[in-house]
Amino acid sequence: MTSVLLIVAIVVLYSFQTLFCTMYTNKYPGKAENASPVFCILESVAIAVFTWAWIGFKFELSPMTILFGVLNAVALYGYNTSLIKAGAKGSYAFMNVSLLFGGILVPLLYTSIFLGDTLQWYQYLAIVLMLVSFVLMNYKEMKLKDTPWSYYVFCALLLICNGMYGTFLKMQSDYNVNQKNEMIILTYGLMGVIALVQLAVKEKKDTFKAFKLSQKAIVPLALCLASAALAINILVLVIPMVNTAVLFTIENGGVLILSAIYSFIFFKEKPHLTTIIGMIVAAVSITVLSL
Repeated sequence: MTSVLLIVAIVVLYSFQTLFCTMYTNKYPGKAENASPVFCILESVAIAVFTWAWIGFKFELSPMTILFGVLNAVALYGYNTSLIKAGAKGSYAFMNVSLLFGGILVPLLYTSIFLGDTLQWYQYLAIVLMLVSFVLMNYKEMKLKDTPWSYYVFCALLLICNGMYGTFLKMQSDYNVNQKNEMIILTYGLMGVIALVQLAVKEKKDTFKAFKLSQKAIVPLALCLASAALAINILVLVIPMVNTAVLFTIENGGVLILSAIYSFIFFKEKPHLTTIIGMIVAAVSITVLSL
């Protein structure tokens, strides 16, 4: 019962992160291309400090946790970079499906091949249904005509990086669960450094100007960072409790359903029939996996 409540909390918090991040991006006063690196840098600071306070300001790292942290920082940076590059070259919907597929399939392959974890047949069916729901919920906006080949490369990288992020969290948890929070600090801290270097190289003397935010952008940004910091720390608590493939399927599906609902309410988007069918299929999948 505890794990169920924690998973519900994770889904709600990550859906809030998505909602508030969209609001922040829309209100960001600087160059549009700087909204993402600025967010990554501020996110890294917020999550690292919050997590450090969460564990009582202690910090112990083994060599393997350092290795997993570095690899995960690279995966997280690759995710953010691929997200920006793919988003600038083609369909957001297809890109969204790619990252969602990766978030489920890569951890599933890892736990099945390397850990020997097996699921019941109906759980595999539920995961397939969730993948189908991702396609249905994004189908109406999936426009791929005249899309450059580089777009598909970045979508493939997005799939891999998003999947490896969750997989590295699982690997580190299996190795030393007592350093799971230090793993978060290292992952986001290094990712923030990488993003800062990238921004500084691009903007040079105007780097600090990129952090000048309007009040309309600060409020959703603060809410987004708070949601993200709390969500990731709850997530690493749940990872040792639940099969990773099941956990990430429910998480991704639940967040997508709530994000669709938010888009109807806050951004006045009109729901398409395929979107509604996809939401129903995703809800069925989550119900089956919850059993």
